[in-house]
Amino acid sequence: MNKRLPLAAAILFALAAITQAPAAQAQNSAGNSADSAADKKDSNQLETVVVTGSLIPQAQIETASPVLTITSAQMKREGFGNVYDALRALPLATGSVQDGQFQGGFTQGAGTLSLLGLDPAFTLTLIDGHPLADYPLLYNGQSNFVDLTNIPMGMIDHIDVLPGNQSSIYGSAAIAGVINIVLKRKVDGVELNYRVGGYDRGGGANQRLELLGGHSFSNGINLTWGVQIGNQNPVWGFQRRDFFSTTDNPNAAARYGTRTFLYNYYTPSGATRYIDPGASTCTPLSSNYGGTTNYQFRAGRGYYCGSTEAPGYDATLASADRSAAGYLHVSDRLNDNVEIYATVLYNADSSRYGDGTRFWTPNGGNVGSGNFFNATTGRTESFQHFFSPEESGGLGVQGVRELKRAYNVYGGARGGIGTSNWTWDAYYDRSEYFDKTKELWPLQDKVDAFFEQQFLGPKLGIADSGDPIYAPDPGKFYQSLTPAQYMSFQGMIASKSKTSTEHLNLQLTNTELFTLPAGAVGVAGIAQVGRQKWSNPAQPELIDGAFWGRSGTSGAGTRNSWAVAGEVRVPVLSTLTANVSARYDDYSNDGGGGDSKATYKLGLEYRPLESLLFRGSYATAFRAPDMGYTFSGLSGSFTTLTDYYRCHVQEPGVPIEDCSYNAEGVFSQHHGNRDLKSITARSFGYGVVYSPTADINVKADYYDVKLKNEVQREDRDLFLRQELACRTGQLDINSPTCVKALSRIVRAAADAPVPLQLLEVDNNPINIASERVAGIVFSGNYRLRTDRFGDFTFGANYNVTTKHTATPSPGDPQIDLLRDPFNSTEFKTVFSGSLGWQRDAWSATLRGTRYGKAPNYRATLAAGGYATPGAGTLSPCTLYNGSVGYSFADKASLTFIVNNIFDKDPPKDPTNTALPYYNYFNYNVYGRQFWLEFDVHFGGK
Repeated sequence: MNKRLPLAAAILFALAAITQAPAAQAQNSAGNSADSAADKKDSNQLETVVVTGSLIPQAQIETASPVLTITSAQMKREGFGNVYDALRALPLATGSVQDGQFQGGFTQGAGTLSLLGLDPAFTLTLIDGHPLADYPLLYNGQSNFVDLTNIPMGMIDHIDVLPGNQSSIYGSAAIAGVINIVLKRKVDGVELNYRVGGYDRGGGANQRLELLGGHSFSNGINLTWGVQIGNQNPVWGFQRRDFFSTTDNPNAAARYGTRTFLYNYYTPSGATRYIDPGASTCTPLSSNYGGTTNYQFRAGRGYYCGSTEAPGYDATLASADRSAAGYLHVSDRLNDNVEIYATVLYNADSSRYGDGTRFWTPNGGNVGSGNFFNATTGRTESFQHFFSPEESGGLGVQGVRELKRAYNVYGGARGGIGTSNWTWDAYYDRSEYFDKTKELWPLQDKVDAFFEQQFLGPKLGIADSGDPIYAPDPGKFYQSLTPAQYMSFQGMIASKSKTSTEHLNLQLTNTELFTLPAGAVGVAGIAQVGRQKWSNPAQPELIDGAFWGRSGTSGAGTRNSWAVAGEVRVPVLSTLTANVSARYDDYSNDGGGGDSKATYKLGLEYRPLESLLFRGSYATAFRAPDMGYTFSGLSGSFTTLTDYYRCHVQEPGVPIEDCSYNAEGVFSQHHGNRDLKSITARSFGYGVVYSPTADINVKADYYDVKLKNEVQREDRDLFLRQELACRTGQLDINSPTCVKALSRIVRAAADAPVPLQLLEVDNNPINIASERVAGIVFSGNYRLRTDRFGDFTFGANYNVTTKHTATPSPGDPQIDLLRDPFNSTEFKTVFSGSLGWQRDAWSATLRGTRYGKAPNYRATLAAGGYATPGAGTLSPCTLYNGSVGYSFADKASLTFIVNNIFDKDPPKDPTNTALPYYNYFNYNVYGRQFWLEFDVHFGGK
């Protein structure tokens, strides 16, 4: 346990007791003096608000930093079904990210976003200003991020999004920006909300029930509570057949079915040829994949048994979910000077999703090439069997079951110090995320033994190629398995992972420390001690390769931290205000390593007119290295690499692209690095806000963020190039470069069955990369009031990224991520606009989101990018949402909501010949979604 936490707790609660005493004494000796102080504080509360990005309450909502705000009611009106979808549609969320459409990824059960096109880990997500725990599983198997899919919409008041560096207030991770989810604090009466809906194209039927209530009692107690339960059916790939059937491949020559039962051999030149099973052999297999398996032909290869619809089975685009959430906020004013408060938000989610169909080949998975030598025919051959839902026991059996539980709790006491302008706030916050996953997966030894018994026969030895020798009976290969047979070689991959973050905090604030001619000087300070934990164990069998073709990540660790921060707000002139904040963070890792970092921010607000604001800021920020990068245990993965040394030794003179070893399947291991240092950043921005009336608001801001010391895994291809140089005398084999490179590479011995075979190339995380992003964000709102036609609202938000570059390591050429589609498919521009109308009981909203051009598939395939033949861009894509509502005497309402009104698909890409034929990191193919929502209010005012 962090030894600082108990000491800090004692100090904080002692302060609470001390500061309560003077308040009571002042009231007893001076009659109404405490009441007068309370009245003064109440008056200040009416005049000032706490703004995201500042510790000091202030009267001005617009400050030196731009803030984009979206309310819960706005999310509903604009056609969003959950918080994640609403945030993902923000113009600031320009980056491509993995979500539930990415089958087989590490985090298919979670959702995140990329602010400004930066890594999701560079966005700090808060609940009421308190940090959320990370999702326990690692994004792309490498880094931590916050899951946004389990935030209950009905309990949210609004969400503030603050782009750019904010570490001087919030500490680690606030580089791309801050997302602050503000929960409802005061509700009068009880509100019941029921929503039901689904998709036009099928799948995804869902229901949601919310109860939200509250009451302010005369004794000073304020209570707010909420409950939400939801249910959603999955969206299967086959329910979006246009994208998951091979008959829709843009390449007409590739519209052959998946090779679900395939027997093939290799010619002496290495060409693949299929061995014709005959149409009658495929007939008994026809019930697989929904009755779509039949006799198929692939030009240049031959005949086989397959299905054009197989890719859509056991692959989901949206998971099946059952969720429940509870919320409680309570505050009690003990006297005129002290208030205690607590908030708890708890949610649980049980989901099931398909991460793709499993298959088997002999000598495949974690052990070899997928080929064998046939002693009967004298050829190198292979078999391939895809396991259908009918064989496994039904849809979803070959999928993942995930249980997610998370809670966020904070509470403490706050009040004034005597009759002064000083206020204090002592509180504790904790957030925890628990994740449990289970999935069936073939065990390497058992599945190999099963098929050896079925048709392969015993292993007869090892061929010169290193492949095993068999004498199979192909006639016995073409048979469907029973569910019992399928289960006989399955193992259970199970994990229980957890993250948590907790802090003890003491904040002191004085909105009027002293007065200058231009106004009052405000000051605030905070002291904090904290602890962060991550535990992501993996079964030893998974790390050791016991499951066919699977590996895993694992790790655990604890990080302790402390920080102090301060902020001063100074009215330099009646028209000019300066804001300065600074923070010092120190963290240490259990087991060694750590870092400390000072950050600051300078902000200026110039108001030549009451309706006009010019603003600018300069800030530094940092992110402590990901817990995954720091504490990962020995983890493994499979990749494809070029074996330069073996090409040089065994095929001298052959061009690398023609070498037999230019695409070797290689196992790779890596572990965490406790000596990683903080990622650092600097940003500046400036902008203008014009608001001549309460009904008009226009603002535009420029941002520029530079990052250094980003963490990347070591370059495995570089190690292999260096190995060649070291072993051929181009580099001194005893040099540090050679010693390091050779220590990362594992080869078979010279006298092994496959001499010098590349077995393993390991790579670990290091601080090495840099990045820069710049752009302009614009927003405008206008409200038109008419007596005859009702009120109209117009809104617009626009983000254009003007620069985004990255340098993987010092000395490397700079990558222009806006023009290099091989490395990034982010949107350069995103625009959203809305039109609202309300007249008496009726209301309506229309929202459009326009995503700018993105690279086509061909452009992403090679380092040549747009210079590649056939490379280009996809046309912009605009999606429309809307709602129509009717209110019944201000006590009930009925609303019809539609997402993607025109049922629009992603832009057509004739170059995308890889399933599912669209970029699922940028777009989705859910189609039109609709809900009917009923809301009724009981009691209260």
